[in-house]
Amino acid sequence: MVVRQTIGEIRKCGLQLVIGMLLLILPIQAQAGVVGIGVTGKVGTTGLGADVTVPLVSNWLNLRAGYNFGELSPSITQAGIKYKADFNFESVPILLDLHPFHGGFRITGGVYFNKNDMDLSSTVDASTVGLGLGVGTATLNANVSWSKEFAPYLGIGWGNAADDNTLDLPIAVGFSLDIGAFYQGSPDVFLTDSSGLVPAADLAIEAAQLEDDLSGFKFYPVITVGIHIRF
Repeated sequence: MVVRQTIGEIRKCGLQLVIGMLLLILPIQAQAGVVGIGVTGKVGTTGLGADVTVPLVSNWLNLRAGYNFGELSPSITQAGIKYKADFNFESVPILLDLHPFHGGFRITGGVYFNKNDMDLSSTVDASTVGLGLGVGTATLNANVSWSKEFAPYLGIGWGNAADDNTLDLPIAVGFSLDIGAFYQGSPDVFLTDSSGLVPAADLAIEAAQLEDDLSGFKFYPVITVGIHIRF
């Protein structure tokens, strides 16, 4: 829905960020004689994604930007109602990787441009919604988004896509792992009933219950694994 309508804009934004990062860093690299740009393909709780990594200080501090996307469609029960859920993953991470031991281990901080959202749908007895003032079979549809569009991130991980070349090959290949979380804030629920059988007061109560049930997801867990290559 909202996220699907902005996929092109997010991709354009992510591409501009990556290109801008490269244009800023590559002249510094060339002047300092530093070589190494890493590209990582990954999968995890943020969906499918790819990162570009460039070194700021060789084998010590890297700048990383990427793009994540994907969908997941489970069934969930929230506020006593079973919904069909569509999770839409869309995010652009901009991160700094600190390698304190000059190896694979890294401490990561930064921000996620977060456009994750969730669509919920359910066909229920109107009397089970809110105070139960409705009568008949209702069709509920909800969109859930989170208040922090720019979500601060902190985590740890393994892999140095810009410097790792343990096999001493022209193009280095390595393993990548990220474990952390970003703060996406409070959930915002927009709930409608296409049947028109549920009073507005009941919809407001149900939306508030959904927000309360989903408030435990203010911190979104990030667990990704991937493979990187260095040029």
